Amino acid sequence: MRVLHLFEHAVLRPTDYARRALALLDGLRSQGVQTVQLAAPATGAAGAAVVAESVPAGWQFYRTAAPTSLPPCLRIGAGGILLAQRLHDVTRLTRPQLIHVHAGSRHALAAWPAARLARLPLLVEADRRAAGAALPLLDRLALRGADALVAATPDVRAFLRAGGIRARRIAVLPSAADLPGACVAVPAPRGLDGAPLLAYAGPLELADGIDLLLEALALLRRRRPALRLVVAGAGMRLDELEQSAAALGLRGHVVFTGELTGRRIADLLPRADVTVFPAMPGSRTAGLAPPRQLLNAMAQGCTVVASDIACHAELLVNGHNGMLFRAGSRTALCGALARLLDDPLRLRPLGRAAADTIAARHSWPVAAARYRKLYETILHDHGRHAGMPASRQRR
Repeated sequence: MRVLHLFEHAVLRPTDYARRALALLDGLRSQGVQTVQLAAPATGAAGAAVVAESVPAGWQFYRTAAPTSLPPCLRIGAGGILLAQRLHDVTRLTRPQLIHVHAGSRHALAAWPAARLARLPLLVEADRRAAGAALPLLDRLALRGADALVAATPDVRAFLRAGGIRARRIAVLPSAADLPGACVAVPAPRGLDGAPLLAYAGPLELADGIDLLLEALALLRRRRPALRLVVAGAGMRLDELEQSAAALGLRGHVVFTGELTGRRIADLLPRADVTVFPAMPGSRTAGLAPPRQLLNAMAQGCTVVASDIACHAELLVNGHNGMLFRAGSRTALCGALARLLDDPLRLRPLGRAAADTIAARHSWPVAAARYRKLYETILHDHGRHAGMPASRQRR
């Protein structure tokens, strides 16, 4: 079985996206799947940049030239045309049996003509970042042109169905954690050594609950004055949150690290006594799929406290591999954190159970096995509809 994978241009840089892509490709190859890799063109200001080679030895990526001679506002459309032509050329050269478009799903619109010309099935990852609002017309066209879609959770699948995408085309494949290697020894943030430590990693929007966490910390410190919080995240609200922390009397007790790479966050989270994911109820995107940092924290054996929105509750069994609290309730969050801080012997067993959960359900080898099974199903159905024996499609 040979599959052509289409990735964002970021796969050619030393990014978290690239690390996840290579982890999946490595898992697929261990499952006996032959892979061909194509990177989409860079767009916007990055389109004119020369990308340094960062792909590890043993991996070959076909590249797509960026339309650098055009104004930035025209590069996305021109890049789609160039990508469609490049896909056609690479397909003729490598003769895959299936085309797999990874996030962002907008590239499916360019992949569709290449797949149809080559009479190949098209699999598209539904971009969960675009699943929080009404699907734009071009996204609907791109997704409807696919033979199959991948959604991270049943909620994402339900959203796509509401957008007019046929349910029989949508497979639910849970996200995988970024399972890092050995953590690099880095110093703890200044002022946090020897103190009970909470950690948060993720966006800093209201929907992600960071304001609720700051309020809970202010209450908890009345009985635990040494308690600290480190926040790994960046965004437009960073200055506002720093001012809020000062107004709550938390100056010196909260460290905002700014944006960190996935590797640095992986080094940081295990240093905390408890990692907190306090997403609020009713937000457009927070409940559609579990945040990647939650998966990573669990994979590393961190003790997790999370709000009971649907995607968290699918991962965590309260009191077994983490603690859940009523989403949006400051009182419930304070109670969950106080119970753990008052009983530190519970922390390690909860962390071990969390790591076991990820290893069994959300590791890259498990994800690769699920993808291989989906590929086989798609090829079988494609061969049946095309009037060809399934055995020819599976070779």
